[in-house]
Amino acid sequence: MVELLRSPRRLLLFAFEGVLVAVVLIVAACVRLGLHEGLTYPHIAKKALLVGLVVQGAAYYAGMYELHSVQTARSLFSGVLKALALASVILWGLFYAVRPLEIGRGIFLPAIAFTALVLPTWRLVYNRISSNAGFLRRTLILGNGDLAHEIATLIREGPDFGLELVGLLSRDRISLALEEGVIGTYAELRDIVERQDIRFVIVAYPDRRGTLPVEQLLEVKFRGVEVEEGVSLYERITGKIFVRELKPSQLIFAEGFTSRPTTRRLKRILDVIIAGIGIALSAPLMLFTALAIKIDSPGPILYTQERAGEFGRLFTILKFRSMRIDAEKNGAQFAKENDDRITLVGRFIRKTRLDELPQLWNVLRGDMSMVGPRPERPVFIEQLDQQVPFFKQRLYVKPGVTGHAQVRCKYGATADDMIEKLQYDLYYIKSYSLLFDLSIMLDTIKVVLLRIGAR
Repeated sequence: MVELLRSPRRLLLFAFEGVLVAVVLIVAACVRLGLHEGLTYPHIAKKALLVGLVVQGAAYYAGMYELHSVQTARSLFSGVLKALALASVILWGLFYAVRPLEIGRGIFLPAIAFTALVLPTWRLVYNRISSNAGFLRRTLILGNGDLAHEIATLIREGPDFGLELVGLLSRDRISLALEEGVIGTYAELRDIVERQDIRFVIVAYPDRRGTLPVEQLLEVKFRGVEVEEGVSLYERITGKIFVRELKPSQLIFAEGFTSRPTTRRLKRILDVIIAGIGIALSAPLMLFTALAIKIDSPGPILYTQERAGEFGRLFTILKFRSMRIDAEKNGAQFAKENDDRITLVGRFIRKTRLDELPQLWNVLRGDMSMVGPRPERPVFIEQLDQQVPFFKQRLYVKPGVTGHAQVRCKYGATADDMIEKLQYDLYYIKSYSLLFDLSIMLDTIKVVLLRIGAR
């Protein structure tokens, strides 16, 4: 849920559409009852606000604020219908449980129908207007390394950033002919900013000793051009730390990567409460899962394995068994797509994350937290530490049942996958807070409901 905060444009869109839904409900009341009776309908403003909040929450869970994937009319109408279906179920439940909140069917159903037409139509208009060059800030990237090209790709594919990429600058003129998108050198910064009407400069190259055009950057900044450091921008818009050009000094002197003792104690209290409630509520589900595993294939119901916890301390993790008992007869290996070692029931419980329910006991014991990096096997940690920079730094917090990386990308099975997950894990460790934990838990529900990222 915290992803909304990383883009002011996305957050404003979320708020505006919530108000739009509330207004549609009030209009539906006026159409049904007449203008005066509609506006004086008991608690109409509070009820409209409630409907707006519930519909917007459902819209977030339906992916309506992953703006890059909802650009076409078909995807917009599909997303809105999913959101309204989920919101209607929640609202009818609220109306039944709390009678004073109830809205008559003669108002509620037309309001839902109007919303199904108004929201996607408005979003199509918004997409058309917001993608117009006049509403975008012309942007120049100072640098042409991995980070610069990664940011360039994000700008091209991210309609919610409000940026129009003009090009990249390189240290020398050799890259002008060799690399697509490079339009000049660092020495030409001031001239290109003036000639191309640049409003935003991103400094995105790692080695700046003796090469940073300080005087030119100061001049364009004092002329009103916004200048931002590339690493900070990348973290802000992606929610991960770029590790391919990361130096140890950047971690040592960076803000964050610390947590107060009070925060850690509150996190532990929250872990115990949520794990205890989770075990109590999921007990019948765990019983049915255990029976299904026993019927489906021979072997134990639970699967135990040694994992590395906080500061590398070893513990035994508990999971429902999802593979055959001879799954590792040839040694330890990562799970793969369509892995033939997974049983029929195992495939289902992996997709729905039911196999991870016994980890709630690990949380109660203090081996794990509800939120944190994925617990890895010691044998894999040693292998990956040779391939992935700063991989062992993720061991400085307790592993979690869910985590920032788990809800943002798929299960990692290669070094590239692990680098991607590490970037999210390091960002989580840097931005450690209870609010962030709660946001990740809410996003976990979305991942489980939509079956995103499971293997």
